Amino acid sequence: MHICIFQTGEPLHIDKGDYRPMRCIQLADKLIDKKFKVTIISSSFFHQRKTHRSKGFKKISIDKYLSIFLIPSFGYKKHVGIARLLDHLLLALNLHIFLNNEKSFNPDRIFLGFPPILTSFVILRWARKNKIPLILDVKDKWPEIFIDACPLFARSIARIIFKPYFKITKFVFRKADKITSISSGFIYWIKNFSSDFDSKKYFISPLTRKSINLNNSEILESIEFWKKQNISIKYDKYFCFVGTYSRSFNFDFILKIAIKLKYKYPKFKIILCGSGDQYESLCIKFRKISNVKIMGEINKKDAKVLICNSTATLAPYINNLNFRDHIPNKIIESLENGIPFITSIDGTLKRMIESKNNGIFIKDNKDINITEIEKLINDEEYYKKLKINALNSFKELFDFDKTYGNIIDNLTTI
Repeated sequence: MHICIFQTGEPLHIDKGDYRPMRCIQLADKLIDKKFKVTIISSSFFHQRKTHRSKGFKKISIDKYLSIFLIPSFGYKKHVGIARLLDHLLLALNLHIFLNNEKSFNPDRIFLGFPPILTSFVILRWARKNKIPLILDVKDKWPEIFIDACPLFARSIARIIFKPYFKITKFVFRKADKITSISSGFIYWIKNFSSDFDSKKYFISPLTRKSINLNNSEILESIEFWKKQNISIKYDKYFCFVGTYSRSFNFDFILKIAIKLKYKYPKFKIILCGSGDQYESLCIKFRKISNVKIMGEINKKDAKVLICNSTATLAPYINNLNFRDHIPNKIIESLENGIPFITSIDGTLKRMIESKNNGIFIKDNKDINITEIEKLINDEEYYKKLKINALNSFKELFDFDKTYGNIIDNLTTI
């Protein structure tokens, strides 16, 4: 069976660098392990690096099981903005050209990443015309988050401007053969957005990723790397953040925690690692906060060692419409390593903390209450309990083989 995967904004097999695989690579590898033929269609623009993989249309044959088609687009510098919407418009137009010109391209099934909205519309119409069954993989609440990002006074105007996107999204949701998403909250949102309540159509696929296992030499090499950064992995006490310095995160939340800890626990550190358009502004924001260390991007091995030895990870996601129903991969990565997390997101994550006792929820007030954080630092038994619960909840909720086995079962039976 020939499976086509369309995903943008994720690393691909051809990308140079030590990137942690996401949905696209992991599903492709699982399918290839089962001797499926896989074609990946993606953007020539590499979202993580903000660079172009190619200047035009390009086909890359990895082996007899895997091929990658790159579709050109403008590119953009910021995660949120008009430039990204224009990029997606050109990507959709070029995708339409590709699908109409590539007459020999005829997969048996399609796994379609949503968003972008317009590319989903193009592929869905093409799939229905050619009678190819399709699963839609929804990971963000586009276009509603466009409105949520606007000031209150501008939202009524924004809803008029983006009305075509709402109509297209509803069409895509209703016409997809099956839909998978990352949580029950997202499924509930999709059903209500599309007014399509057929329970057999939906299934949950959390953003779980294959565990990284390091050998002793890799661990020692990473410990040496951190030593050069003046961080003793085994003896320093710290919270950490490993991610993207983007507007998806509320770094003021970390600032408030850092200021509180600075005076009471001066030796306790907060380590931030990543890349993104907020890096320079964060360096300015934290320049006088001595217990915070801001670093650039690190590789997945150093990230693994940093997280595994932390007291907790920080998940300062913006408390908006999108993330209230989200279980981001950074949360899952923390639980995978048996490390509790600290967040201010109300909704799915808060409910998971209440039911699984695997993290700490702190309401993001002007003067935040860090009593639970202090307990985590001071109470060894409490800390051990949260670590055990973190690992147990990962095994229960985010099993990698079960998640991807379920996706493949649904692909082969639609």
